[in-house]
Amino acid sequence: MSTTFAYDALEYPAHVLPQMHPSRLAAIGRLHGLACAAPSHCRLLEVGCGDGLQLLALALAYPHSRFVGIDMSEKAIARGETFRQRLGLDNLALVQADLAQWEPDERAFDYITAHGFYSWVPAQLREHLLALCRQTLAGAGIAYISYNALPGCHLRRLVWDMLRHHCAGVDDPAARIAHARQFLRWLGAATPEGKPYAAVIRDEAGELLRRTDHSVLFHDDLAQINEPLSITAFAAQAQAHGLEFLAEADYHEMSDAALAPEARPGLAALANGDLLQREQYLDFLKGRRFRQTLLCRAEAAVMRPADASATRGLHAAGHLQREEARTGSGDGAVVFRGSSGSSGSAGNAVLSTDHPVIQAALDVIGSAFPMPLAFEALLTRARATSRSVASEDEDADALAKALLRGFEHGLLGLHCEPPGFASEPGATPRASALARLQLEAGADCVASLRPSMVRLDSRLAVELIQLLDGSRNHEALLQDLALRMASLPAESNDGEQPMRSAAWWRQHLAPQLIDGLQQAAQMALLEVTPSPAQRTT
Repeated sequence: MSTTFAYDALEYPAHVLPQMHPSRLAAIGRLHGLACAAPSHCRLLEVGCGDGLQLLALALAYPHSRFVGIDMSEKAIARGETFRQRLGLDNLALVQADLAQWEPDERAFDYITAHGFYSWVPAQLREHLLALCRQTLAGAGIAYISYNALPGCHLRRLVWDMLRHHCAGVDDPAARIAHARQFLRWLGAATPEGKPYAAVIRDEAGELLRRTDHSVLFHDDLAQINEPLSITAFAAQAQAHGLEFLAEADYHEMSDAALAPEARPGLAALANGDLLQREQYLDFLKGRRFRQTLLCRAEAAVMRPADASATRGLHAAGHLQREEARTGSGDGAVVFRGSSGSSGSAGNAVLSTDHPVIQAALDVIGSAFPMPLAFEALLTRARATSRSVASEDEDADALAKALLRGFEHGLLGLHCEPPGFASEPGATPRASALARLQLEAGADCVASLRPSMVRLDSRLAVELIQLLDGSRNHEALLQDLALRMASLPAESNDGEQPMRSAAWWRQHLAPQLIDGLQQAAQMALLEVTPSPAQRTT
């Protein structure tokens, strides 16, 4: 193989991941009794940070926190450093280094994250990461480590082994990708039908062919090192370094709600009160392929089960919809369906409740999405809407338990100090500085302020977001957007033929501008505009 570092030879796509956001990690920690640092005043290390997109978003959202990213790729760190300097982020350091040789300073980290790292590095580097977590993690700190999981990856490993054999000796990334895709197409078509093996191979080959970003195929599936682990094996490795399993970042994955009711007693019997054994048997049932595991120090006083009352200090968000009540049921129960809105959340999670305050609260959460709502504000609105006559403590207790249940089922997300964004465009809307910088660099998929990844599917949307620097009112936006669209080549302006004048674009865009700005707000791309008083302080 070539001596060029693979991630310098071919760029890996940058993403922000809600699952490893400190607002989620802190929320999970607090549910389990840990006095986790607030995201607004924390120290966070990301190992294998790539170009640091996740850290750039965090550093913008939490100016009083300190963020450090380390990666071996010179090119990725250089890209991130360019963005860091353009954004003026003094609370972020991006370091190009080999983790095995890197020496952190003596200050502890409240959060350590390593996504897409553990399964793809040699065993000694995995050990080094765990040792680093033990050495530098704060007393109530949390480490997030993702990895390919067993037993699900046994199936994918059939095709990985075939790909490694077929692509042996092909070093050039483009040639290696082409070679692999050609083989996958042949494999899916030529495998004889009629046996379970054939169905598995066709499914696995087809899934890999559907990867839209070929660099993911190159780095994830054609990697020379790709070591899946069971949860019990990973936990044993962590325990050897004084670390313990806390939870999964995708918290709903620990729930047995997806199992048939008759399967749950058997699971409980097999686990026999052992949390890790329960997780292992769940993985056997689900065919789990990927884990995003949270670790804490072994001596940390972890509360189990989760403490519902801790939700009173958190925010809730979820893409919820009320379903029609069952005809003739007469019990007043309403079913809510939805998800937390994160990429890993359960898309068909449901919660049924006959409690009027909980019903009102879930309605409020759904209508406010993607905006997270603080518990106390949510409780006040829900009590007023439902005209509750119960005591505030009774309603708070019921709501806290319902929010925890919704989080456990993937119906909603819980957050500690979530990042802020605007729910309405305002008079002079300003889009995320990071998103505008990404668009300037040619990206069409950008980091929102939630954060999440948002794809802009038209040139018009790209041009509009780039104009939202907070200096233009709606009239100026309309004028400048019309000028921009008129100046584009015909093939660039969303298929409008022939090229149109600025006057035509102005007339065409006038009725659409407000909708476009509202969509930007709904995608959490707009910053909160400071009040006149805030601007002068």
